Amino acid sequence: MAYAPSTSGKGAMVWEMNEKSRYPGDPQGQAWVAGVKQGFLVKSVGGVDVSNYEFWDIMDMVDDKIKDNSAGKFQSGGQGTMGNKPAELPVAIEYAELKVDEGDWLGMESTGDKVDMRDARFADLPSDATIKEYRIPKAVPIASEVVEALRGYVASLPEPSSADGPRYKGKASFSGDSIKAMIQDFKVGKLLPLKDAYQLAIDAFDILKKEKTLGRVTVPEGKKVTVVGDLHGQLWDFDFMLGLAGLPSADNQFVFNGDFVDRGPWSVEVVFSLLAFKVWQPDHVFMNRGNHEAEMANHFYGFFGELEVKYEKKMTELFADLFRATPLCHVINNEAFVVHGGIPGPDPRVWWKGIDNQISFDGRSLQISLDEIENSDRFMEPNPNLNPLMVDLLWSDPKGKEGYGPSGRMSSGIYLFGPDVSKNFMVHNKLRMVLRSHEVKAQGFRYDHDGEYPLITIFSAPNYVDKAGNLAAVAVLTNTGSQLQGPEFLQYAAQPHPDVPSGAYAVGGPLHPDGLVEA
Repeated sequence: MAYAPSTSGKGAMVWEMNEKSRYPGDPQGQAWVAGVKQGFLVKSVGGVDVSNYEFWDIMDMVDDKIKDNSAGKFQSGGQGTMGNKPAELPVAIEYAELKVDEGDWLGMESTGDKVDMRDARFADLPSDATIKEYRIPKAVPIASEVVEALRGYVASLPEPSSADGPRYKGKASFSGDSIKAMIQDFKVGKLLPLKDAYQLAIDAFDILKKEKTLGRVTVPEGKKVTVVGDLHGQLWDFDFMLGLAGLPSADNQFVFNGDFVDRGPWSVEVVFSLLAFKVWQPDHVFMNRGNHEAEMANHFYGFFGELEVKYEKKMTELFADLFRATPLCHVINNEAFVVHGGIPGPDPRVWWKGIDNQISFDGRSLQISLDEIENSDRFMEPNPNLNPLMVDLLWSDPKGKEGYGPSGRMSSGIYLFGPDVSKNFMVHNKLRMVLRSHEVKAQGFRYDHDGEYPLITIFSAPNYVDKAGNLAAVAVLTNTGSQLQGPEFLQYAAQPHPDVPSGAYAVGGPLHPDGLVEA
């Protein structure tokens, strides 16, 4: 039903398939009948070895589609540089099983071990139900061989020859006015020079790696904090939002809640603006990783392609580690939990084929503390086997019905959670509210769980992907009377921007480097 490439863009992996045959000759079940499994790689098409072909060259031969996981829809893909034609039918496709280390999560469904049907808790489950251990790996000091190797490379780069455009000459060179001017330069097509861009990202990495997986934000009496949701490279909307909310300061702290990049064609400019704020105001600007701060997403949805076009491919390695070093969540004044996706999921993690959105189950008897999150390892790609907590924090969504249930976003590693689940998490950790993002909302925000323990979604990319038609919002919390008041929401609509389509740098997009090379 869908294929996916490796993060390098090569090869084609079975991303989604029907692992059953509904009736004899079922076209969606024949691969399963023939022994194909999720995660298998295409080895040959019509007798031609394609194992080292680029993804789109293989897709041209099999005349297939790629699935957009966030939207749950199929989209036509790009065209490979080889100009391959669809193979003549009937065609034989040979697959190979990939053996990977436990830490190499490729995004395919991970089934876990069979449940013990003698356990009374699982008596009503189907015989193919599986169970996975809920692991929370302990944090270790973050170190990056990539970043260390780049320090010498950056030092060897020549100094920029032109003074026209934005520059970075260390933290002391930044001020509110200089960063505002930098954003205006970005809007007329001027970029940081290559040497400056590398140095700013490395300096931001050095700050982020010292922070905890769960950060603590203190808002003094009479001061405020602004929580910003998904930005997705929409530079003109980001700039307009800053005009409403103001710039970061000790009086107006900011928590940027993930999904800074991908889809929007100015992801490079947006993320460098955020890094500038972080380096300028490290104690008053906080960043949470989102599900789009991940290698697979960045390859599919445009950020890595944009980096390669606007700078060079080597820079993608730096941002992969910078995003791994970014904290997963923050707590404001011990009252508000801010996270991109959601809260800890079920333990044990039970799944079975055919589980649907009507299913709801009580899946957590032992609550996870903020301290456990704070001291967990984050310097990795999301992996539901090694770190289900990370997957929960980056990917999960709320639902109206109580208990846990399956999510249609990706695979068996992702769950939905009800108001009872969020309340139990907040009560256990003495919290008053959860602020999260990750989902488009028509008004830019929504109380997904209301009442005494609200869970609120904030989405800050208006008219998402140039077609959703939604408003955007940011949430402002003020410390009044030694307690956070609000949130108050600043709403805004999409701003006019140059005619560059959303997804322009994504795989198959008109500005993706592979397409530019072909042209």
